[in-house]
Amino acid sequence: MIRVAVVDDQQLVRDGFSLILRSQADIHVAAEAADGRQFLDAVRRDPRIDVALVDIRMPVLDGLQATRELAAIPHAPAVIVVTTFDDDVYVLDAVAAGARGFLLKRCSAADLIAAVRTVAAGEAILSVEVTGAVLDRVRATGPTTHVDLSACRLTPRETDVLALIGAGQNNSEIAERLYLSVSTVKTHVTNVLAKTGSRDRVAAAILAIQAGLAP
Repeated sequence: MIRVAVVDDQQLVRDGFSLILRSQADIHVAAEAADGRQFLDAVRRDPRIDVALVDIRMPVLDGLQATRELAAIPHAPAVIVVTTFDDDVYVLDAVAAGARGFLLKRCSAADLIAAVRTVAAGEAILSVEVTGAVLDRVRATGPTTHVDLSACRLTPRETDVLALIGAGQNNSEIAERLYLSVSTVKTHVTNVLAKTGSRDRVAAAILAIQAGLAP
């Protein structure tokens, strides 16, 4: 059973996400919170929460600061930041804060459920639309953000995989694009994360964008 916290200051959003998630036999909504402080209190009370859907803009304590403060809590849940295009300026900050993925609030029910399961399984997610917003912002910051990957000693295939991670593609999509098995892609992803020193798939995606690999 995947235990989830839904954190948003809008009651309608909390109700909608919770209704969708409760429709799944393997997902349990363990907590709801209207701000970051309530969220942190809920995590301290219940160390078994696996995944948290966290809005960026909230009163009392926003989603970014709440995500940062999770680092001090043992067994903290993995955070999926819920964003809109108006919030894309915060996406890179959320990566630095430790977020494991991003969803747009207008995502489909299927995408929401898949994101929770993916992150609960230890992977990270970055939607194609949010990747585009991040790419625009990184490009706008100028050449000083460029990253040289030569010291990472990536193989050509690993470089291809990193580029597709930066494009927001999941393992199945990468496998189809490169004519590989999913298990082979997983091996390449593991190697890419290790060689680049990326904390997770989201960090690798940002690295790919900064290195100019993402389309």
